Amino acid sequence: MKKIVLSSLLLSAAGLATVPVAQADTHSVSVGYAQSRIEHFKDIRGVNLKYRYEAQTPLGLMASFSWQSGKRGESGGIPGGMSWRDDVKATYWSLMAGPAVRVNELVSLYVLAGAGTGRAEVKEHISMPGYNGRFTGSERRTGFAWGAGVQFNPVENVVIDLGYEGSKVGAAKLNGVNVGVGYRF
Repeated sequence: MKKIVLSSLLLSAAGLATVPVAQADTHSVSVGYAQSRIEHFKDIRGVNLKYRYEAQTPLGLMASFSWQSGKRGESGGIPGGMSWRDDVKATYWSLMAGPAVRVNELVSLYVLAGAGTGRAEVKEHISMPGYNGRFTGSERRTGFAWGAGVQFNPVENVVIDLGYEGSKVGAAKLNGVNVGVGYRF
């Protein structure tokens, strides 16, 4: 009887040892540097955050948030005492989502689509003999945003992210890159 019980326990333990363990869902979070060029402006800089959900299939979901800003100032004058100065502050943020495909254990590719919002604030000062004028204004527009990139997993829990982001907000075109590092759990 003891041999039957021991044999049953041993076979059960051996059977449990060979059952494949189900792979759990994985999540990745990365934060990084973002830099973009706005048409007729200059570079704006900021931060990019990404979240990725991966199930047991090679196809996953990616979400991205970017925030960037920059300033530009110009001034000038002409003989006779007239001078001017304008300061422009540009702010851009986007929210996008899309599919991510795991190519192998080290590399994943993703594409994103969503909305990007740009805001420009202008302060202008004009001065000439007998006149001082100050003008301020702002405009905010939202347009289509898109992106693509690659994520590397050099070790199991580390994510390195390289991405491109583009947008057309009103008449302005924006093109930029982002580089991030994160954690996979």
